[in-house]
Amino acid sequence: MQIPLQFSTEDTDQLKEFLNIGVSHAGTKLSELVGRRVTISVPSMQIKSAQTASDFIIENPDDITMAILLRLSGGIDGYVLLFFPHTAAVHLLHALSGKTVGDLRALTEFDRSAFQEVGNVLTGGMLTGLSQFLHVPLLQSVPDVAIDMGGAMFNSLFATMIAHHDEFLSLDVSICVDASSDAITCDEGEQAVGRMFLLLGPETAGRILEITHRMSTL
Repeated sequence: MQIPLQFSTEDTDQLKEFLNIGVSHAGTKLSELVGRRVTISVPSMQIKSAQTASDFIIENPDDITMAILLRLSGGIDGYVLLFFPHTAAVHLLHALSGKTVGDLRALTEFDRSAFQEVGNVLTGGMLTGLSQFLHVPLLQSVPDVAIDMGGAMFNSLFATMIAHHDEFLSLDVSICVDASSDAITCDEGEQAVGRMFLLLGPETAGRILEITHRMSTL
């Protein structure tokens, strides 16, 4: 039986705060890697069902998009999926490396490795925040980069995962390059907005709820 993943408003606010702390550290690490000021934030977080994921993720199923997939282990079992629409992926590549491409399918191995590192850093930051929230150790696999039409890619990825990972957290991820030091948000033209999905199986969802409920009684 699937266990619905539901957080109270207080749980959600606390988790979002920890995740923002984690990804802010990820922004610092990316800044060190590329020699430019990079800030990352999670402006919104939702709980969704993988059965209807593509309904709100994919605006144009035929557009070429990018996904970075990592497997989670340790305290919880699941997957992390980073999704960048074509425009966001092209903008992010240019912002971080100065390179401009018109078609994501033309990326070189070096370009793909750059996105793998972005996936490593972003996921590492998110897991740091989640690990602090749940008080459990979390590990991640080496990231895989996939480039394909958004509709086809999500149909393939989610068909593989929804049998055991029906519930997931959907995080909007805003990545800003060279934003001013006192800026709270990015200017529209200087940000790459992607989405990060944390897919969890029913047993993992139940464990997270058990932990959060135990924390609320302390």
